[in-house]
Amino acid sequence: MNIPVRDELHAPWGNGDARARLYVDLAALRDNYRRYCTATSARVSAVVKADAYGLGFRPVVDTLYEAGCRMFFVAFTAEGVALRKHLRDVDIYVLSPLVGVESQVLLRFGLTPCLYDLDGVDAWLVATREANMTMPVVLHVESGINRLGMPEDEVRALCSDPRRRRGLHVALLMSHLACADDPASVRNAKQLQRFESLRRLFPGVPGSLSNSAGVFLGRDYHFDVVRVGIGLYGHDPHYRVTAPRVRPVVRFEAPLAQIKRLRVGEAVGYGAAFVSREDQQIGVVLAGYADGVDRRTYDPQAWPPMHVSLGGVRVRVLGRISMDMTTVDLSALSGRRVLVGDAVEFFGAAIPVEEVAEHLHTIPYELFTRIGSRVVRVYDV
Repeated sequence: MNIPVRDELHAPWGNGDARARLYVDLAALRDNYRRYCTATSARVSAVVKADAYGLGFRPVVDTLYEAGCRMFFVAFTAEGVALRKHLRDVDIYVLSPLVGVESQVLLRFGLTPCLYDLDGVDAWLVATREANMTMPVVLHVESGINRLGMPEDEVRALCSDPRRRRGLHVALLMSHLACADDPASVRNAKQLQRFESLRRLFPGVPGSLSNSAGVFLGRDYHFDVVRVGIGLYGHDPHYRVTAPRVRPVVRFEAPLAQIKRLRVGEAVGYGAAFVSREDQQIGVVLAGYADGVDRRTYDPQAWPPMHVSLGGVRVRVLGRISMDMTTVDLSALSGRRVLVGDAVEFFGAAIPVEEVAEHLHTIPYELFTRIGSRVVRVYDV
């Protein structure tokens, strides 16, 4: 793989580039894929939409390909085209195509569309007939999440229409779990039952219901294909109830740019949101909301307060997050040597991404995909 590899172990910002960095452990990514392969007898596909969840499309798909993955899911046709141009001998499934608009592109690049309604089915049949081609499709049926998905009445109408059924090559019947991250939810079993009922209408057609979390619900949920996304990237969706079964992959860091003394009564940042009650040492870190540091990170009403890590020591975030900067309290480092250029971790080994997500009332998916484009991706192989 022709990708940049980290070689600055002690002074990563000594090369003249002070931008924040997202370190991606490709060995951990590879290991996570293999862990899922051992957890199921189903085929393990990789979800690499949204620039591989913000980690970087090419290094991620190259690593997964080398690990044996040959089945990928993307969100949009344009993502599928980019992947097809990069890898020729893989199966690529497009989750959100507008078949009437994009059918020619799907056919040209050998991309498999997901169909969600009879209008999409009819548009695809017209496109393949005009192109004199037979291409497989995924039929995405509704089982209880009520996003994109073919309602049961349309599924049954499709099955009772010989013209449509003869012309449609359904290669995979798929649905999506709404509550797989909560193993105790009764909705999981209800969706499983509904999917099994619909699947009986398509004898011999492979099925797919499980995402990353669904794999850990048990083999009844696996069927023929599982679709793994966030689990590959280091977040176990069941982390609250069990020991993590995947390795962390991502670490988000930025350099300490200035160390200064704050006096009693002095304020920090826009709106003077933080006012010091004592003399204290503070640091300014070169990463802000343009880099993916959520502006909600500093909430004076939140307890415990949000922390970052400097040299393995947790330090509080002070004041509002700026576009390019975050200010932190260095009091906990009293007596320790702190230097401009030291790495400050927003999440990673010392600050788990799950902790940050919980503090912000969100999920790791959002934190990964919000990392800004100017943040340098650095890959450990």
